[in-house]
Amino acid sequence: MPLFNALLRALDPLHGVPEATRQAFACWYLQAKIPQIRYVAFLTTALYLIYAAIEQNVETDQPFARLIVHALLVPAALLAIGLLSFQPRRQPLMLGLLSLAPIISVLSNLYFNFGSPRFAFYAPEIYLNLMWTFAISGLALKRAMATALFSLAAIMLVTLEHSLTPGMQRLHLIWILASFSFGLLSAFLLEKAHKHMFLHQDSLALSASVDSLTGLWNRSRTLHFLIEEVARSNRYGTPFSVVLIDIDHFKSVNDTHGHAVGDSVLRQFAGLLRDGVRVMDKVGRLGGEEFLIILPEIDAAHAEQAVQALQKRINGFSFDRVQRKSASFGIAEYRPGESLDCLMERADQAMYRAKANGRDRIEIL
Repeated sequence: MPLFNALLRALDPLHGVPEATRQAFACWYLQAKIPQIRYVAFLTTALYLIYAAIEQNVETDQPFARLIVHALLVPAALLAIGLLSFQPRRQPLMLGLLSLAPIISVLSNLYFNFGSPRFAFYAPEIYLNLMWTFAISGLALKRAMATALFSLAAIMLVTLEHSLTPGMQRLHLIWILASFSFGLLSAFLLEKAHKHMFLHQDSLALSASVDSLTGLWNRSRTLHFLIEEVARSNRYGTPFSVVLIDIDHFKSVNDTHGHAVGDSVLRQFAGLLRDGVRVMDKVGRLGGEEFLIILPEIDAAHAEQAVQALQKRINGFSFDRVQRKSASFGIAEYRPGESLDCLMERADQAMYRAKANGRDRIEIL
Protein backbone atom coordinates (compact mmCIF):
# COMPACT_ATOMS: atom_id res chain seq x y z
CA MET A 1 0.00 0.00 0.00
CA PRO A 2 2.77 2.57 0.78
CA LEU A 3 4.40 1.69 -2.54
CA PHE A 4 1.08 2.10 -4.34
CA ASN A 5 0.51 5.49 -2.68
CA ALA A 6 4.04 6.55 -3.60
CA LEU A 7 3.33 5.60 -7.22
CA LEU A 8 0.09 7.61 -7.19
CA ARG A 9 1.91 10.61 -5.73
CA ALA A 10 4.55 10.30 -8.44
CA LEU A 11 1.79 10.49 -11.05
CA ASP A 12 -0.27 13.08 -9.19
CA PRO A 13 1.57 15.36 -6.70
CA LEU A 14 -1.83 16.28 -5.22
CA HIS A 15 -2.72 12.67 -4.36
CA GLY A 16 -3.83 12.44 -0.73
CA VAL A 17 -4.14 16.18 -0.13
CA PRO A 18 -7.42 17.60 1.27
CA GLU A 19 -10.18 18.35 -1.20
CA ALA A 20 -9.91 22.05 -0.31
CA THR A 21 -6.31 22.02 -1.55
CA ARG A 22 -7.38 20.41 -4.82
CA GLN A 23 -10.06 23.06 -5.30
CA ALA A 24 -7.54 25.79 -4.51
CA PHE A 25 -5.19 24.33 -7.15
CA ALA A 26 -8.00 24.20 -9.72
CA CYS A 27 -8.72 27.91 -9.19
CA TRP A 28 -5.01 28.80 -9.20
CA TYR A 29 -4.35 26.73 -12.33
CA LEU A 30 -7.23 28.30 -14.22
CA GLN A 31 -6.01 31.80 -13.44
CA ALA A 32 -2.50 30.80 -14.54
CA LYS A 33 -3.94 29.50 -17.81
CA ILE A 34 -6.17 32.48 -18.62
CA PRO A 35 -3.53 34.37 -20.68
CA GLN A 36 -2.79 31.22 -22.68
CA ILE A 37 -6.48 30.56 -23.29
CA ARG A 38 -7.04 34.17 -24.34
CA TYR A 39 -4.20 34.57 -26.83
CA VAL A 40 -4.45 31.05 -28.24
CA ALA A 41 -8.16 31.69 -28.88
CA PHE A 42 -7.42 34.95 -30.71
CA LEU A 43 -4.59 33.36 -32.76
CA THR A 44 -6.69 30.33 -33.66
CA THR A 45 -9.52 32.64 -34.72
CA ALA A 46 -7.19 34.37 -37.16
CA LEU A 47 -5.85 31.06 -38.48
CA TYR A 48 -9.36 29.73 -39.07
CA LEU A 49 -10.29 32.83 -41.02
CA ILE A 50 -7.22 32.31 -43.24
CA TYR A 51 -8.13 28.63 -43.57
CA ALA A 52 -11.68 29.57 -44.59
CA ALA A 53 -10.42 32.03 -47.22
CA ILE A 54 -8.09 29.43 -48.78
CA GLU A 55 -10.81 26.79 -48.62
CA GLN A 56 -13.20 29.03 -50.56
CA ASN A 57 -10.64 29.40 -53.33
CA VAL A 58 -9.91 25.68 -53.75
CA GLU A 59 -13.08 23.83 -52.72
CA THR A 60 -16.27 23.56 -54.76
CA ASP A 61 -18.08 21.05 -52.55
CA GLN A 62 -20.54 22.76 -50.18
CA PRO A 63 -18.67 26.11 -50.20
CA PHE A 64 -21.42 28.02 -48.41
CA ALA A 65 -21.71 25.48 -45.57
CA ARG A 66 -17.93 25.45 -45.22
CA LEU A 67 -17.93 29.23 -45.06
CA ILE A 68 -20.56 29.24 -42.32
CA VAL A 69 -18.61 26.75 -40.19
CA HIS A 70 -15.01 27.81 -40.79
CA ALA A 71 -15.44 31.56 -41.22
CA LEU A 72 -18.34 32.13 -38.83
CA LEU A 73 -19.24 29.37 -36.36
CA VAL A 74 -15.80 28.18 -35.16
CA PRO A 75 -14.15 31.66 -35.24
CA ALA A 76 -17.13 33.16 -33.39
CA ALA A 77 -16.80 30.54 -30.65
CA LEU A 78 -13.04 31.15 -30.38
CA LEU A 79 -13.48 34.92 -30.37
CA ALA A 80 -16.10 34.59 -27.63
CA ILE A 81 -13.66 32.46 -25.61
CA GLY A 82 -11.01 35.16 -25.85
CA LEU A 83 -13.42 37.93 -24.84
CA LEU A 84 -14.98 35.93 -22.00
CA SER A 85 -11.50 35.38 -20.55
CA PHE A 86 -11.55 39.04 -19.46
CA GLN A 87 -14.67 38.42 -17.34
CA PRO A 88 -14.06 36.21 -14.28
CA ARG A 89 -17.78 35.58 -13.75
CA ARG A 90 -18.12 34.23 -17.29
CA GLN A 91 -15.23 31.78 -17.08
CA PRO A 92 -17.48 28.68 -16.73
CA LEU A 93 -19.10 29.66 -20.05
CA MET A 94 -15.63 30.25 -21.51
CA LEU A 95 -14.53 26.75 -20.50
CA GLY A 96 -17.70 25.25 -21.95
CA LEU A 97 -17.09 26.88 -25.32
CA LEU A 98 -13.41 25.94 -25.19
CA SER A 99 -14.41 22.30 -24.69
CA LEU A 100 -17.01 22.43 -27.45
CA ALA A 101 -15.07 24.25 -30.19
CA PRO A 102 -12.59 21.41 -30.97
CA ILE A 103 -15.45 18.91 -31.19
CA ILE A 104 -17.35 21.11 -33.66
CA SER A 105 -14.19 21.45 -35.72
CA VAL A 106 -13.60 17.68 -35.87
CA LEU A 107 -17.22 16.86 -36.68
CA SER A 108 -17.37 19.46 -39.45
CA ASN A 109 -14.10 18.20 -40.95
CA LEU A 110 -15.38 14.64 -41.06
CA TYR A 111 -18.74 15.74 -42.48
CA PHE A 112 -17.27 17.87 -45.24
CA ASN A 113 -14.22 15.83 -46.22
CA PHE A 114 -14.32 12.15 -45.32
CA GLY A 115 -14.90 10.00 -48.39
CA SER A 116 -13.48 12.65 -50.66
CA PRO A 117 -10.20 12.02 -52.52
CA ARG A 118 -8.97 15.25 -50.93
CA PHE A 119 -9.46 13.97 -47.35
CA ALA A 120 -5.69 13.46 -47.00
CA PHE A 121 -5.24 17.21 -47.43
CA TYR A 122 -7.83 18.01 -44.73
CA ALA A 123 -6.90 15.26 -42.26
CA PRO A 124 -4.02 17.27 -40.69
CA GLU A 125 -6.64 19.58 -39.17
CA ILE A 126 -7.90 16.58 -37.17
CA TYR A 127 -4.43 15.66 -35.95
CA LEU A 128 -3.63 19.24 -35.00
CA ASN A 129 -7.01 19.48 -33.31
CA LEU A 130 -6.18 16.65 -30.88
CA MET A 131 -2.79 18.14 -29.97
CA TRP A 132 -4.34 21.61 -29.73
CA THR A 133 -6.98 20.33 -27.31
CA PHE A 134 -4.42 18.81 -24.96
CA ALA A 135 -1.34 21.01 -25.14
CA ILE A 136 -2.29 24.38 -26.59
CA SER A 137 -5.90 25.24 -25.71
CA GLY A 138 -5.25 25.81 -21.98
CA LEU A 139 -7.82 23.28 -20.82
CA ALA A 140 -7.08 21.37 -17.61
CA LEU A 141 -6.11 17.74 -18.21
CA LYS A 142 -9.45 16.16 -17.19
CA ARG A 143 -11.51 18.51 -19.33
CA ALA A 144 -9.08 18.21 -22.25
CA MET A 145 -9.22 14.42 -21.95
CA ALA A 146 -13.03 14.43 -22.11
CA THR A 147 -13.03 16.68 -25.17
CA ALA A 148 -10.27 14.75 -26.95
CA LEU A 149 -11.90 11.38 -26.24
CA PHE A 150 -15.19 12.63 -27.69
CA SER A 151 -13.36 13.83 -30.80
CA LEU A 152 -11.38 10.58 -31.02
CA ALA A 153 -14.55 8.50 -30.75
CA ALA A 154 -16.11 10.44 -33.62
CA ILE A 155 -12.96 10.08 -35.74
CA MET A 156 -12.68 6.35 -35.16
CA LEU A 157 -16.39 5.76 -35.71
CA VAL A 158 -16.23 7.42 -39.11
CA THR A 159 -12.76 6.46 -40.36
CA LEU A 160 -11.81 3.15 -38.71
CA GLU A 161 -13.22 0.78 -41.32
CA HIS A 162 -11.62 2.75 -44.15
CA SER A 163 -8.28 2.96 -42.29
CA LEU A 164 -8.09 -0.81 -41.77
CA THR A 165 -8.18 -1.59 -45.48
CA PRO A 166 -4.77 -2.24 -47.09
CA GLY A 167 -3.04 0.83 -48.43
CA MET A 168 -1.61 4.22 -47.50
CA GLN A 169 -4.77 5.11 -45.58
CA ARG A 170 -3.53 2.95 -42.72
CA LEU A 171 -1.07 5.73 -41.91
CA HIS A 172 -4.11 7.67 -40.69
CA LEU A 173 -4.22 5.43 -37.60
CA ILE A 174 -0.60 6.10 -36.62
CA TRP A 175 -1.08 9.85 -37.06
CA ILE A 176 -4.16 9.71 -34.85
CA LEU A 177 -2.30 7.67 -32.24
CA ALA A 178 0.71 9.99 -32.36
CA SER A 179 -1.27 13.22 -32.10
CA PHE A 180 -3.43 11.91 -29.25
CA SER A 181 -0.54 10.38 -27.27
CA PHE A 182 1.84 13.33 -27.77
CA GLY A 183 -0.91 15.74 -26.78
CA LEU A 184 -1.88 13.68 -23.72
CA LEU A 185 1.72 13.31 -22.55
CA SER A 186 2.39 17.04 -22.96
CA ALA A 187 -0.74 18.00 -21.03
CA PHE A 188 0.02 15.49 -18.27
CA LEU A 189 3.61 16.65 -17.78
CA LEU A 190 2.65 20.32 -17.90
CA GLU A 191 -0.13 19.94 -15.33
CA LYS A 192 2.13 17.84 -13.09
CA ALA A 193 4.76 20.59 -13.19
CA HIS A 194 2.11 23.17 -12.26
CA LYS A 195 1.01 21.00 -9.32
CA HIS A 196 4.59 20.87 -8.03
CA MET A 197 4.83 24.63 -8.46
CA PHE A 198 1.55 25.17 -6.60
CA LEU A 199 2.61 22.98 -3.68
CA HIS A 200 5.97 24.75 -3.51
CA GLN A 201 4.33 28.17 -3.48
CA ASP A 202 1.82 26.98 -0.89
CA SER A 203 4.67 25.73 1.29
CA LEU A 204 6.52 29.03 0.96
CA ALA A 205 3.36 30.99 1.80
CA LEU A 206 2.78 28.85 4.87
CA SER A 207 6.40 29.27 5.99
CA ALA A 208 6.03 33.03 5.65
CA SER A 209 2.87 32.96 7.79
CA VAL A 210 3.91 30.66 10.63
CA ASP A 211 6.03 31.43 13.69
CA SER A 212 9.03 29.12 13.39
CA LEU A 213 9.36 28.47 17.13
CA THR A 214 5.78 27.75 18.16
CA GLY A 215 4.07 26.75 14.91
CA LEU A 216 1.36 29.36 15.54
CA TRP A 217 0.47 32.11 13.08
CA ASN A 218 3.08 34.86 13.14
CA ARG A 219 2.37 38.50 13.92
CA SER A 220 1.83 39.57 10.31
CA ARG A 221 -0.59 36.75 9.51
CA THR A 222 -2.46 37.17 12.80
CA LEU A 223 -3.03 40.86 12.14
CA HIS A 224 -4.20 39.96 8.63
CA PHE A 225 -6.78 37.59 10.13
CA LEU A 226 -7.82 40.39 12.49
CA ILE A 227 -8.37 42.81 9.61
CA GLU A 228 -10.50 40.19 7.84
CA GLU A 229 -12.57 39.63 10.99
CA VAL A 230 -13.18 43.37 11.40
CA ALA A 231 -14.38 43.57 7.79
CA ARG A 232 -16.66 40.54 8.29
CA SER A 233 -18.12 42.00 11.48
CA ASN A 234 -18.80 45.37 9.83
CA ARG A 235 -20.44 43.66 6.86
CA TYR A 236 -22.63 41.11 8.64
CA GLY A 237 -22.96 42.61 12.12
CA THR A 238 -21.56 39.52 13.85
CA PRO A 239 -19.63 39.98 17.11
CA PHE A 240 -16.10 38.83 17.76
CA SER A 241 -13.60 39.18 20.56
CA VAL A 242 -9.84 39.19 20.91
CA VAL A 243 -7.77 37.87 23.81
CA LEU A 244 -4.30 39.26 24.45
CA ILE A 245 -2.17 36.90 26.55
CA ASP A 246 1.16 37.36 28.30
CA ILE A 247 2.99 34.61 30.21
CA ASP A 248 3.59 35.77 33.79
CA HIS A 249 7.21 36.21 34.93
CA PHE A 250 8.55 34.70 31.72
CA LYS A 251 11.82 36.64 31.92
CA SER A 252 12.74 34.70 35.03
CA VAL A 253 12.51 31.45 33.05
CA ASN A 254 15.21 32.60 30.63
CA ASP A 255 17.31 34.12 33.42
CA THR A 256 17.14 31.04 35.66
CA HIS A 257 16.98 28.11 33.26
CA GLY A 258 18.32 29.50 30.01
CA HIS A 259 16.78 30.28 26.63
CA ALA A 260 16.50 26.63 25.58
CA VAL A 261 14.09 25.99 28.46
CA GLY A 262 12.34 29.27 27.69
CA ASP A 263 11.80 28.16 24.08
CA SER A 264 10.42 24.84 25.31
CA VAL A 265 7.97 26.63 27.60
CA LEU A 266 6.84 28.83 24.70
CA ARG A 267 6.25 25.79 22.50
CA GLN A 268 4.28 24.00 25.20
CA PHE A 269 2.27 27.12 26.00
CA ALA A 270 1.49 27.56 22.30
CA GLY A 271 0.29 23.95 22.16
CA LEU A 272 -2.06 24.56 25.07
CA LEU A 273 -3.54 27.60 23.32
CA ARG A 274 -3.91 25.82 19.99
CA ASP A 275 -5.54 22.74 21.50
CA GLY A 276 -7.78 24.77 23.80
CA VAL A 277 -9.71 26.75 21.18
CA ARG A 278 -12.20 25.99 18.43
CA VAL A 279 -11.15 25.14 14.88
CA MET A 280 -12.46 28.47 13.63
CA ASP A 281 -10.45 30.49 16.18
CA LYS A 282 -7.08 31.95 15.21
CA VAL A 283 -4.10 31.79 17.59
CA GLY A 284 -0.98 33.79 16.87
CA ARG A 285 2.26 34.77 18.53
CA LEU A 286 2.79 38.52 18.44
CA GLY A 287 6.35 38.30 19.77
CA GLY A 288 8.25 37.19 22.85
CA GLU A 289 5.81 35.71 25.35
CA GLU A 290 2.78 37.62 24.00
CA PHE A 291 -0.02 35.85 22.15
CA LEU A 292 -3.32 36.83 20.54
CA ILE A 293 -6.47 34.75 20.06
CA ILE A 294 -9.23 35.86 17.67
CA LEU A 295 -12.65 34.44 18.61
CA PRO A 296 -15.15 34.90 15.75
CA GLU A 297 -18.87 35.21 16.56
CA ILE A 298 -18.24 35.43 20.33
CA ASP A 299 -19.04 38.37 22.60
CA ALA A 300 -16.96 39.33 25.64
CA ALA A 301 -19.05 37.31 28.11
CA HIS A 302 -18.69 34.08 26.15
CA ALA A 303 -15.05 34.88 25.44
CA GLU A 304 -14.48 35.05 29.21
CA GLN A 305 -15.93 31.57 29.62
CA ALA A 306 -13.65 30.22 26.91
CA VAL A 307 -10.62 31.90 28.48
CA GLN A 308 -11.48 30.54 31.92
CA ALA A 309 -11.33 27.01 30.50
CA LEU A 310 -8.04 27.87 28.81
CA GLN A 311 -6.65 29.33 32.04
CA LYS A 312 -7.53 26.13 33.87
CA ARG A 313 -5.64 24.05 31.29
CA ILE A 314 -2.56 26.26 31.60
CA ASN A 315 -2.57 26.29 35.41
CA GLY A 316 -2.86 22.52 35.53
CA PHE A 317 -0.06 21.83 33.06
CA SER A 318 3.46 20.80 34.09
CA PHE A 319 5.98 22.71 31.96
CA ASP A 320 9.55 21.51 31.38
CA ARG A 321 11.83 22.36 34.32
CA VAL A 322 9.65 25.24 35.57
CA GLN A 323 6.60 23.05 36.35
CA ARG A 324 3.83 25.63 36.83
CA LYS A 325 3.27 28.84 34.85
CA SER A 326 0.36 31.21 34.68
CA ALA A 327 -0.70 33.93 32.26
CA SER A 328 -2.56 37.25 32.26
CA PHE A 329 -5.48 37.65 29.84
CA GLY A 330 -7.00 40.82 28.40
CA ILE A 331 -10.33 40.51 26.55
CA ALA A 332 -11.86 43.12 24.23
CA GLU A 333 -15.04 42.71 22.18
CA TYR A 334 -15.06 44.54 18.87
CA ARG A 335 -17.27 47.62 18.81
CA PRO A 336 -18.81 48.26 15.38
CA GLY A 337 -16.96 50.99 13.54
CA GLU A 338 -13.96 51.24 15.86
CA SER A 339 -10.46 51.12 14.47
CA LEU A 340 -8.20 48.12 14.74
CA ASP A 341 -5.74 50.16 16.79
CA CYS A 342 -8.47 51.06 19.27
CA LEU A 343 -9.51 47.41 19.63
CA MET A 344 -5.95 46.28 20.27
CA GLU A 345 -5.35 49.16 22.69
CA ARG A 346 -8.33 48.05 24.80
CA ALA A 347 -7.11 44.44 24.82
CA ASP A 348 -3.64 45.64 25.79
CA GLN A 349 -4.99 47.78 28.62
CA ALA A 350 -7.11 44.87 29.89
CA MET A 351 -4.07 42.58 29.90
CA TYR A 352 -1.93 45.08 31.81
CA ARG A 353 -4.78 45.57 34.27
CA ALA A 354 -4.71 41.80 34.86
CA LYS A 355 -0.98 42.01 35.53
CA ALA A 356 -1.37 45.03 37.82
CA ASN A 357 -4.09 43.25 39.81
CA GLY A 358 -1.86 40.29 40.69
CA ARG A 359 -1.42 38.34 37.41
CA ASP A 360 -3.02 34.99 36.56
CA ARG A 361 -6.21 36.95 35.97
CA ILE A 362 -8.73 37.71 33.25
CA GLU A 363 -9.79 41.29 32.63
CA ILE A 364 -12.33 42.67 30.15
CA LEU A 365 -12.27 46.18 28.75
